[in-house]
Amino acid sequence: MTESNTGMPQIPAVPPAAPPSREPWKVGARERRLVWLSAALAFLGVSFLRDWSWRVLPGLGITLLTAAWYAVLFLYRGTGGMERRVNRVLMGAAALLALTFAVFSNQWLRFWNSGALVLLVAVHTWELCGGGRLAWDRAGMLPERLWLLIKGPFVRCGALYDTLRAERGGKGFARSLPVLIGLAVTLPVLGIVTAVLMDADAVFAMVAGDVLGKLDVSFSEGPVRLMLTVLLTPFCFSLLYFAAHTEQKPRAERAWAGRSPLPAVMLLGALDGLYVLFLAVQSAALFGDKSYLARVGISYAEYARSGFFQLVGLAGFNGAVILAAVWLCREDKRLRVLSTALVGLTAVLLASAGWRMTLYVSVYGLSFKRCLTYWGMGMLSVALALIVRKVWRREFRFFRTAAPIALAGWLLLNYANIDNIAARYNAWQVERGNLSGSAVTALFYSRQGYDGLSALAGAMDGPDAEVLRWAGEMAADDCGRWVTWSVSAARAARFSG
Repeated sequence: MTESNTGMPQIPAVPPAAPPSREPWKVGARERRLVWLSAALAFLGVSFLRDWSWRVLPGLGITLLTAAWYAVLFLYRGTGGMERRVNRVLMGAAALLALTFAVFSNQWLRFWNSGALVLLVAVHTWELCGGGRLAWDRAGMLPERLWLLIKGPFVRCGALYDTLRAERGGKGFARSLPVLIGLAVTLPVLGIVTAVLMDADAVFAMVAGDVLGKLDVSFSEGPVRLMLTVLLTPFCFSLLYFAAHTEQKPRAERAWAGRSPLPAVMLLGALDGLYVLFLAVQSAALFGDKSYLARVGISYAEYARSGFFQLVGLAGFNGAVILAAVWLCREDKRLRVLSTALVGLTAVLLASAGWRMTLYVSVYGLSFKRCLTYWGMGMLSVALALIVRKVWRREFRFFRTAAPIALAGWLLLNYANIDNIAARYNAWQVERGNLSGSAVTALFYSRQGYDGLSALAGAMDGPDAEVLRWAGEMAADDCGRWVTWSVSAARAARFSG
C-alpha cells in the first residue's frame, strides 16, 4: 500500500475479474453419433418439404417422418422407459395415428391428425425421457409438453457447437464457425429482402429475375437440399439433445381446501332451471307430429338442421362448468345434486341434438361431417358418465380415465373409414328411392378424399362417371409423390383411365 500526495493511504487498483466461461454441455460418443442422425432427420424433413405438393395434405410422408423421429431418438438414447406400460401404449397410439396418413385420404382427418400427432409425440417423448414436471394423467401436462417441444429446437444449439469442437479440434473449428453462422444468417435474410424488393419495383424484379434464373441453372436441386439440411441440422440436434437431457423434478401435490360452493350452487341452479324451461318448450316440436311445425311455419328439414351445433356446444360447456365447480369448490350436497341434475338435462339436450341430426340425415343423407357429429355426441355421453362419477367421488381422476378413452375413440374414428360408411349408406338410400343421386357424388366435389370412391363406383354412370374419372386423376397425381401417397389414393387411381 502506498501514500498519495495528500498523505492518505492509496489502495492499488484491482483488475476486473474475467467473466466466467460458459460451462460446456455434456458431450460424448452418443452426441457425436447424434450429429449424423440429426443431419439425416433434417435431410428427410427438407426432402419432405421440397417434394410436397401443397395442393393436398401429406400422406405417407407424415408416416415416414414419425418413424424417422422415433428411430433417431432410440438410436441416440436407447429404449429406456419403454418398460413402462404407459410408454408402450403411447408408442402404439402414435404408430397407429401416423399410419392413418399412409392408409386413408380424408383431408379433414389429416388436418386434425397432424395437430393430434404432434401433441401425442410431444407427450410420449417427454414421458419417455422423463423431462416433464407433470405426470401424463394430469390435464396440465398437455401445454407443458407442447411448450417443451416448441423451445427444444432452440435451447441446446450450443451442445452441437461443443460436440463439433471436441470432434474437430477447438481452434480450427472456432475460426470457421463464424463464417458458417454468417452464411446461415445472411442467405435467408438476402432471400427475404430480395423478394420484398422485387415486389416493390418492377424494374428491379426484371433484373433480379434474370440473375436468379441464371442461378437456377448453376444450382441444381441437390445443392439446395444440402444447404437447407445444414441449416436445419442444429435445430434437430438441439431438440433431440434437449429431450434426452432434460430432467425436472416432479411437481409436488398440494393440498386443496376448496372455496365456498355457494357461487357454483347459484350458477348450477340457474342453468338447471333454464334448461328445464327450454326442454319443455321444444318437446312439443321435437317429439310431436309435423302438424305443430306446419302451424308455426317451419319445415321439418329446416327444424332438424337448426340448432344442432348449438346444443352440442352447450353440452360440452355444461360438462366444463361442472368439472370447474367440482375442482374449485368444497364438497357440498347441494353441489352434487345440482351437478347431477345438470348432467341429466345435458343428456336430454344430446338426445335432442341426435334426434335433429337423424331427421336431417333422413332427408339429405350421410356425410363425413354428419358422421363426425354422431361420434362427438357419443364421446360427450361417455364424458358425462365420467363427470357423474367425479361429482360423487372426488378422488376419481377424471383426466386419467377420459384421456385414454378419447384417444381410443379418435383412433376408432380414423380406422372406421366413415367416408366409406357414408358412401355405402347413401348408395343404399338411392337404390331405395329415399335420396337423390346428388347425395352420392357430393362428397367428391369437395375434394375431401377417396376413401368412399370404390363403394360408389358401381352406382356412378352418365354425368357421374366424369366425377369418377376426375377423382381418379387427382388420386393418380397424389400417388406420383411419396409425400402424398396413400393406399386410398392408390386404389382410387385405377379410375383415372
